[in-house]
Amino acid sequence: MTATTWLVGIDDTDNAESIGTGRLARMLAEHLEARELLTATSVTRHQLLVHPDIPYTSHNSSACIAGLSDGASRAALAEAARGFLRDHFHDGANPGLCVCAAEAVPDTLVVLGQRAQQEVLQLEEFDRILPAADLELWWDGETGQGRIGAASGVALRSTGEDGRFIALRGIRDLEGRLRAGEILARSAVESVEAEDGIALASTEVVDSRDWVRPALRAGRAVLRVRRDGGEWVPAERRSKQR
Repeated sequence: MTATTWLVGIDDTDNAESIGTGRLARMLAEHLEARELLTATSVTRHQLLVHPDIPYTSHNSSACIAGLSDGASRAALAEAARGFLRDHFHDGANPGLCVCAAEAVPDTLVVLGQRAQQEVLQLEEFDRILPAADLELWWDGETGQGRIGAASGVALRSTGEDGRFIALRGIRDLEGRLRAGEILARSAVESVEAEDGIALASTEVVDSRDWVRPALRAGRAVLRVRRDGGEWVPAERRSKQR
């Protein structure tokens, strides 16, 4: 039996005092693995539009789990994920969930996800346009706004050209100064590249600043680095990450 690649997107799961959506997505991935429904391969973060008319807690980003399954159905994955999100519901949150096979993400959903990065989507339009035949969509809370972000995370992840890995084999164990070749050997990072797209030689040293979060580019995990004071550092390093 050929394994199916599933995408599980969540959004708007938190409030100002709770853990962030990214961390909850990593916990959900572990939950689905513990129930033997999915072998999670990675979790990505996808940035959506930040706008006064869009309710969000901190950065308006959604998260998407990618994983393999030999037999779990979409309905079984969605049921388990819904139960997990209900168990971790926070007052004031408006969680959304989307589950879809990677090969079945429709073009109309990809367009909606890309629009969610550029404009304020209205729920009425989203619900009217979104095709529901090949995906599971669930939401809770007062507004259910999270369904836009959850579906957008799945859509953007499916393009292979958007997002940053927040869970990927080995990346959270990489610390300090490392040769590019060591980063590749010790993790699932597939390339270490300068911002112009040129791959670093394996002997080049990168000061990881204890933050290795590769980007999803052309379906690959690519760590982009830049020069800072004469040394290579992660190009997208932020002072505070969830």
